[in-house]
Amino acid sequence: MADIITIDEMGTITAEDLKQRILGRFTTDLQTREGSFTNDVISALALELCNCYHSIAALLPMFYLDDTSGEYIDQQAAAFAVSRKSGTRATCSITFTGTDGATVPAGAVYYSQTGLAYTLNAAVTIAAGTATGTLTAENVGDEYNISAGEITAALTNYSGVAGFSNGTATGGTDAETDTGLLSRYLNQMRRAPTSGNPYHYQQWAESVDGVGAARIVSKWDGPGTVKVILASGDMEPVDETVRAAAAAYIATQRPVGPMVTVVSAAAHNLAVVATVTIDGTTTLAVVQVLLQAAMESYLSQMVSTAFADTIDLDFDTMAGKTYTVSYNRISYLLLSIPGVKDYTALTVDGATANITIAADEVPVLTGVTVS
Repeated sequence: MADIITIDEMGTITAEDLKQRILGRFTTDLQTREGSFTNDVISALALELCNCYHSIAALLPMFYLDDTSGEYIDQQAAAFAVSRKSGTRATCSITFTGTDGATVPAGAVYYSQTGLAYTLNAAVTIAAGTATGTLTAENVGDEYNISAGEITAALTNYSGVAGFSNGTATGGTDAETDTGLLSRYLNQMRRAPTSGNPYHYQQWAESVDGVGAARIVSKWDGPGTVKVILASGDMEPVDETVRAAAAAYIATQRPVGPMVTVVSAAAHNLAVVATVTIDGTTTLAVVQVLLQAAMESYLSQMVSTAFADTIDLDFDTMAGKTYTVSYNRISYLLLSIPGVKDYTALTVDGATANITIAADEVPVLTGVTVS
């Protein structure tokens, strides 16, 4: 064993390793066999030293942040004014029907078909047979962005209320992941946002709940204009609530002068259809689920990488900033799924070729079909 214990060894070294190192340095004729006084003393010392080495190894994620650093990401990022986005709650309208004068109190609880809870913001009273209120999701999260008509149950039935129906819920966003927070922190450290430069606009936009990535186009409509193109946390288009929130926040931060336009990225819809040959270790349904998950990860990483690249129309063209969904990459993802032996057909967006995505677009997977 080497004289110097390296950082890599600290996390895996054992008390027995340290004991043998200490015994190897003895130059006296003291008895050191198992059970001897000297051996017992050294064994206890080696155990304590081992704990110290393991503690030192555990400090590494505190100083050299990665996805495993957990709460230390928050602490280190906070020192540079980067804080975790807590997520937002979805809201939707709800329309009641029933007897005039019937009242539904504030705080009334309603449930979606999947058990998601929403509460009524303010009391409503039915007049002319109907009344409309606003529901807010019980918790933050994208899963609360449900479709119209999905709320089907009430915690309490109120006298005179014959029925209710909800509108589409929007505005719900997930809390930021460790990976997302770490990425924003590292970008701020490495890309020097200052004085309203493109990286500054990226920082402002990406600090808003619901924004996962922002691409900045300088001089998009001539000198003194800036366009901010937003993608969501899952690298898809953002809804109007998120877009408006980002635009409002940037307006409070940007320097005086530039005309700033904030838009959602446009969706470039993609569908993947495959005919495969499988062995007995899997099923078509499992292959379909795994291919969809692999595709979502692939597209998300692609958008994140592309949107990190800003565009200055003095030097670049929008056409020159396209990016490509690789047909061969999707073929590789399909053949990498355990149990898939081969495929006899594979189409992406109805074709068997690469798909070009415009600089202001994001690829959106509309479906995966495996037969």
